[in-house]
Amino acid sequence: MSRIIASLVLILLTTTVASPQDSVAIPKSRLEELERKEAELEKLKGNLSKTRDENQQLKKQHEEDAVKIKSAPAPQPQPAIVHTSPPMTSLPPLAKGEMVDAMDLAGHYRADALAADQRYRKRTFKVQGEITGFEKPMFVRDYKVLLKTADLQTRVICDVYPPEKYKAVFPAKDGAELVALLPDESRVILLKAGERVVLEGQCRGLSGSVVRMTSCAVAPAP
Repeated sequence: MSRIIASLVLILLTTTVASPQDSVAIPKSRLEELERKEAELEKLKGNLSKTRDENQQLKKQHEEDAVKIKSAPAPQPQPAIVHTSPPMTSLPPLAKGEMVDAMDLAGHYRADALAADQRYRKRTFKVQGEITGFEKPMFVRDYKVLLKTADLQTRVICDVYPPEKYKAVFPAKDGAELVALLPDESRVILLKAGERVVLEGQCRGLSGSVVRMTSCAVAPAP
């Protein structure tokens, strides 16, 4: 913009300083160039004014958003889940197909992983609990059901292989539902987050922070 203004000033000086006796006619092409540059200058001024207005609006919006965020109530922490698992030493030997609560399973592994392995690992039994979500790896048919535990650092995940009558199984509604696709392309809801479920499978022990159950199937609720 400064170059255009300097050019216009120089041209005006050269065309107005001379006396009437020394005035020279400006060629038409030169006059058109001056008009074009003047139009460009006006356009640049308009763009600059528009940008300034937009910046002011953005600044105002930012200030209003900052006030809203500052005045918004702080999120309340989730209440801790109080659950006391019975000591493993007080329990009889685990029978095949016995029912175990997911909170107890996670609690026993959290308290003593070696003792929990001796009781649960490579054993087949039923685990019941509240569904907190689903996971579905790509390119495989099986899906995973996540069960609620008292400690978020220890999770119980059950690998489930769906019946052959379903073409596919996948999470829906942001993971809140598990949906199965039938051969006629109709869909049925298998499970929902928040429901209690009973799954029967084999315990594979603790891996990291996850107690994993494999080869699971949905069992009838008691």
